[in-house]
Amino acid sequence: MMCIGEKFSVICLDSISDKKERELVFESLANTGHQVIDITFEQTNNFAGNMLAIQISDNKNILALSQSSFDSLTTNQKTELEKYGELVPLSIKTIETIGGGSARCMIAEVFLPAA
Repeated sequence: MMCIGEKFSVICLDSISDKKERELVFESLANTGHQVIDITFEQTNNFAGNMLAIQISDNKNILALSQSSFDSLTTNQKTELEKYGELVPLSIKTIETIGGGSARCMIAEVFLPAA
């Protein structure tokens, strides 16, 4: 349903049935400087909300996502996401169809201070 990066958020706003809650979530994201990229239920079903923003060597940013997620995005959505890092689609159909997860579920995040 949702992916939050440092300056962007991918979210299926329609999945929040209560209109006031939907507006509150949108405003909260926008007020914290996140560009909100709204996705559809179909895109959510293709794991478009299961991306992970990663900072790699030399402070380069990438966005790990499945190939099915990538294929479900519109050209405009891809263009907007590319502002925040290189899109790196992964072919993980087996994980998505049998495991029920996607790219973010497969990657361990480490939030330790730099040594």
